[in-house]
Amino acid sequence: MLKTKTLYIILSFLVLIACKNEAVDSKNNHAAYEKAWNNLVSANNDISFDSDIYLSESETILDKNLSDLRDSFIESMHQNQQSVFNKSFYELRPAIDTSKLYKIFSLMPKGGLLHSHSGGITDAKWIIAHAKEYDECYVYTHEDNASYTYGQLGIFQKNQVPKGFVSLGGKIKSNPGFEDELYKLLILERLTISGHMDIWGEFEKRFDRINHLLSYRPFFKEYYKKAFLDMLDDNIQHLEIRFVFGDLYDLEGNKYYNETIIQDLRDALLEVQKVDPMFTLKLIYSSFKFFDNESVGKEIEKAFQLKQLHPDLITGFDLVAEEDALNSLSYYRDNWLQLDSLEKVYGFELPLFLHAGESNSKNNKNLFDIPLLNNYRIGHGLNLVLFPELIKEIKEKDNLVEINPLSNQILGYVNDLRNHPGKILLRHGVQCSISSDDPGVFGYEGLGYDFWSVFMAWELDLSALKKLVFNSIQYSTLAEGEKQIALKELNKRWDTFIDQSNKLFE
Repeated sequence: MLKTKTLYIILSFLVLIACKNEAVDSKNNHAAYEKAWNNLVSANNDISFDSDIYLSESETILDKNLSDLRDSFIESMHQNQQSVFNKSFYELRPAIDTSKLYKIFSLMPKGGLLHSHSGGITDAKWIIAHAKEYDECYVYTHEDNASYTYGQLGIFQKNQVPKGFVSLGGKIKSNPGFEDELYKLLILERLTISGHMDIWGEFEKRFDRINHLLSYRPFFKEYYKKAFLDMLDDNIQHLEIRFVFGDLYDLEGNKYYNETIIQDLRDALLEVQKVDPMFTLKLIYSSFKFFDNESVGKEIEKAFQLKQLHPDLITGFDLVAEEDALNSLSYYRDNWLQLDSLEKVYGFELPLFLHAGESNSKNNKNLFDIPLLNNYRIGHGLNLVLFPELIKEIKEKDNLVEINPLSNQILGYVNDLRNHPGKILLRHGVQCSISSDDPGVFGYEGLGYDFWSVFMAWELDLSALKKLVFNSIQYSTLAEGEKQIALKELNKRWDTFIDQSNKLFE
């Protein structure tokens, strides 16, 4: 035993001497030093999430052009004594819109938008313009109370209009400035990243203001058709919505339930597929983190029932709402443990796509539930960087993190996007995609601004952009056959984009 221990000590000492000599040699020998330095760089690059991407000659040319455009944009902003990074999206947007770089990002196929929410994906200006065409549309103009919020829209029969509501069309006609005021009430416009507000309270009011209007069946159908068309305009070929189901109504007093909702969404999808036959849609059944265990258990059962009837459309389950203020994922442990028995009853699985880690706090431990569950993707994952061992688990399970950069900035989790944790996750080899969460509430459509922002702030190259785009289809909930068709189409669109973009520099 003593001999073995002595031999171990001698061998360890020799290894230390060898390492020391190699370090000394590296310092005294330029070639060895450079080799060691390059090996370290290569080792880190090999870990990166996009290490399997190899650019073609045409892609390499565009990569260089994009990098030059980024440098020239930053230089021009500096010459005008303007900062690119420590400003809010709304302050930067005029400069973004007029940049050649954004024009290219508008052309870029985005693949899929994997993280979006019902009621948060359509242009607020369109909502107002379309709503005021309804004679039955009214707006609440009194102070907030327990029942209504200032600026809330609703559809009512003339003799059933609640106190405090006035005709939306009449209000705008008598006061044209009210249309702009209402628009600002429907979007969460954080003009400066240092401004203080009850962000989540204000955020939720934006949904409150349109919920009743969106439940009006004729408007519901038009809303989602417009949302799908907005996706096409931004070169998005696949959409997944965290969908909260609720009853629809009409002015004849009829109520419409989940089957009608799904049929209306299918009808809207068919209309949009006349424009782009390759556009696809999936729904992740969603409920709320402020519900108790019994209520969430009932919601999970409803999700199973709906997926049984519509397996091609309903693909999973999620819980939404502010993480730090509400129930943790562990609170619902009994619900998660019941999934196995429900899957046996129904004969299929209901994967989870849980919001987790939308927080800056180490005390938020929602991400620790993820490796223990049948969870395919992670919504946000901001505080994952605080848990090194958990990063290893997430990588091992090949969970995708759905990063929502502008949402995270607007909701106050990250002021300067250069400091966004997603940048670190990518370098550590965590697979990610880019999403926009609730673009309609944030005053824009699609994904172009989010891609532009991370390209600038995270110093991404075309390899990273390509990987983010293709991840959004590879990790989508499309069935395997659908996925292969979508990837083939995305490859074609990507090649066309490379050719079109390079021509802009000729």
